[in-house]
Amino acid sequence: MSMTGNDLEIPAGEILEEDSPTSPPFAGKGTRKQSARLRELFARPGALRIVGAHNPLGARLAERAGFDGVWSSGLEVSASQGLPDTDLMTMTDLLAVAGSMAAAVDIPVVADCDAGYGNALNVMHMIRRYELAGVAAVCIEDKRFPKVNSFIPGRQELESVDVFAAKVAAAKAAQRDPDLMVIARTEALIAGYGMHEALTRADAYAAAGADAILIHAKGSSPEPVLEFLDRWDGELPVVVVPTTYHTVTFDELAEAGAKLVIYANHGLRAGITAVSEVFGAILDEGRTTGVEARIAPLAAVFDLQGMDRIKENEARFVPAPAAPHAAVVLPAPPGPPGAGPAVDGRADALRARGVQTLLIPVVTAGHDAEAVAATDPGDHSRVVVVGGTEAPADGALNRLLAASADIATAGATLAALSGPAYGALREVAGKRIADGQPATALSALIADLASTGWTAVDVTAAAGADA
Repeated sequence: MSMTGNDLEIPAGEILEEDSPTSPPFAGKGTRKQSARLRELFARPGALRIVGAHNPLGARLAERAGFDGVWSSGLEVSASQGLPDTDLMTMTDLLAVAGSMAAAVDIPVVADCDAGYGNALNVMHMIRRYELAGVAAVCIEDKRFPKVNSFIPGRQELESVDVFAAKVAAAKAAQRDPDLMVIARTEALIAGYGMHEALTRADAYAAAGADAILIHAKGSSPEPVLEFLDRWDGELPVVVVPTTYHTVTFDELAEAGAKLVIYANHGLRAGITAVSEVFGAILDEGRTTGVEARIAPLAAVFDLQGMDRIKENEARFVPAPAAPHAAVVLPAPPGPPGAGPAVDGRADALRARGVQTLLIPVVTAGHDAEAVAATDPGDHSRVVVVGGTEAPADGALNRLLAASADIATAGATLAALSGPAYGALREVAGKRIADGQPATALSALIADLASTGWTAVDVTAAAGADA
């Protein structure tokens, strides 16, 4: 099939490329999987850098900054919800965030999946769901579920080597995408088990089929991580997270043998500081002038949201909405003594049917030609003209509003015209006035218009059946 509309034609099977305005604002720019992209990055010489985020906006900022990928950080996501990083959030919660980030950027998203949300069966379910969400890699750690964030003092309990190795093997058995990477994270140094335990666990997880090993540490010195890199003789790439040992440079870690460096939570922490300072300044100064120069302008927000792409797509694919109906209520002679103005009941009936634009020309009662000539409804798609003194019957009005003909009538005092037809009716009325006939009735004006080639459809009988 081909897609047509607004002079657009896309041949069947054509892929919308990176710069196509039809791509969603946050769509991945290319057509290849993120998992394949990450595999390619790991196959290249040199180390990679990814940075933590907790929503698609943060992922887009990481991409624009030039990072190689995004870390869907459990700590950041939990903190963004005002919760501690202690497995309180469910897999569904964290998956929704990781998936939304994967849809937002072209660079790979690596998901922090904590301890795998349960046992090996939970891990298998997790793998299938994260694959479907489009993430490039998952990282699971060898803590017991529920875990506690690695930097929180106190309980840091590890699974046995066999149990966690089985989780890794289950993850690899469950995956359907051959490019998805499973990163096995050992917390042996975090839990104080020492270097020998860390290396032993890394060997076991590699044997179970892991695609990379993450060695985590929480001291201020990079030496334990550098020692691990020096002593690791396995073939798998090693991932490091220099959150607390931040004095070591990326180049030093890369030279020591690290393949992937994760700056796991710096976006969150930067945001906390910046937002706190700005909020405080607003309260202190009583206005925002003092902070405007150091916060993003709204234009930058709209750019990150992809508004330019939305506007391009709207212009290309979304037809302009038809202007709503308008109504011209022709002045009528006064009713019997004690009756209210005749226009009131007619106006109420129109409003009840959703016609909110009411035009009531100020001319002599009964001068239909003068009233029509004096009334310009603008670009409304359809114009209802109501004469007489009584509110139109529901059936007649409904039929007129639904009619597609350029001219539809329901008796001598009720009609609905397309915008162009009403413009032509005004011209006809102008001619009647020029001939000295400003009191020409609506029905006569419609007849004049029909005589010039416009087709009029009478819906009186059908409307009467509905009344």
